[in-house]
Amino acid sequence: MRLILKSTILVMLLLAGCTTNLTSEGEKVRVVTDDQKQDDCKFIKLISVRVGLGPDKPGSALKKALNEAGSVGANGFYVITNVVHWADGASVTGEALNCKNI
Repeated sequence: MRLILKSTILVMLLLAGCTTNLTSEGEKVRVVTDDQKQDDCKFIKLISVRVGLGPDKPGSALKKALNEAGSVGANGFYVITNVVHWADGASVTGEALNCKNI
């Protein structure tokens, strides 16, 4: 019984370690709507990320994308696709943008 408890705790700790946190650059990036993108934003880079493990795969994938957008100097991110699959994890593809009014 103790072995099962220890194994369960180890798995929980490993999964918790797989979550993605926002970097200081990622915290400055805002998700924008299509209207905002068309009016005020300039394209910087196409970003595609995938997260396979962790308790919050969709959230971690979005945070990873925002971090990458921030690392290239973007302040806006437009989500093109957001896919969640129980076996493969989650992925986000979007545009890193430089927006005037964010």
